[in-house]
Amino acid sequence: MRVMSDRPTSTMQSAGRRDPYELMMVFEQAEDLPTLPEVAVRLERVVDDPRSSAWDVARIIQDDPAIAARVLKVVNSVFYTPRHGLEITDLQPAIARLGFLAVANIALSTSVFKAFGRVQQPAFDRREFWRHSVSVGIVASVLHDYCAESLEQPITRDAAHLAGIVHDMGKILFERYANAEFHQAIRGAREADLPVLKEEKRLLGMGHDEAGAWLASRWRIEPGIQAVVRWHHEPLSCPERQLQGLVKLVHMADYICHNEGLGESGNHSPTYDPQVREELGLSAERIGEVMGMVEIEGANSEILLSLAD
Repeated sequence: MRVMSDRPTSTMQSAGRRDPYELMMVFEQAEDLPTLPEVAVRLERVVDDPRSSAWDVARIIQDDPAIAARVLKVVNSVFYTPRHGLEITDLQPAIARLGFLAVANIALSTSVFKAFGRVQQPAFDRREFWRHSVSVGIVASVLHDYCAESLEQPITRDAAHLAGIVHDMGKILFERYANAEFHQAIRGAREADLPVLKEEKRLLGMGHDEAGAWLASRWRIEPGIQAVVRWHHEPLSCPERQLQGLVKLVHMADYICHNEGLGESGNHSPTYDPQVREELGLSAERIGEVMGMVEIEGANSEILLSLAD
């Protein structure tokens, strides 16, 4: 396994460094910057209310036919199909079967990725990026089951799953508003065998972690997810200690997915922090067990992958 390295980049071909303040102003002033769909925002409030019912959630989702269709697609998939085999066509029983948090996760994660139009370039395959993101969500949720006793704070499996899916949302922002530099960073990192984050910082003045944290804050996504987006490459630097556990899970899930070739996010030289691996109690044997469970849950990956179509 490759660990974090501070190897110098002086041998790389020189390139102009974009001013990070100027880039941030591009984000701030972008007239076409998408907002998080109101449905996802309202769902978060309803899910957090213990008095909510499946009908309350259904009333919100039915206002967005696209999200409603995704929920029904997932609930009628092989992964969730009830034993009687009858298709579920109404939202209320679908929500009751999936659970409020799972429905909210479907709405938020697909909204994040669909908020930006496709910009297809050879260096960055959007569908493979979605596959990687979904896979990180699944691995993070499996790691949760294996590492719960090593975490200082309680974390739900659903939270780990969602955090894994959206951890790289800053790359979508780069693809939209700094496309040339972002693709140059991906190519340069691959040629020099460096983590793409280093090349992003060299060419754009910031990494996708910082850009994603800005967007997550702009969209008022809950603090735990914001922490993951910002600190998933350096979990021990997360200033909110109570949020580090979730960040650690996604950090290792991200590395495992890169190492196992589960999707492609543009980072061809992934690293991990060995202290994080040690704190989570992840031996090589245990990671092998985790991957066995991930294969069992692989059907879920294909279901969520289809939502990107």
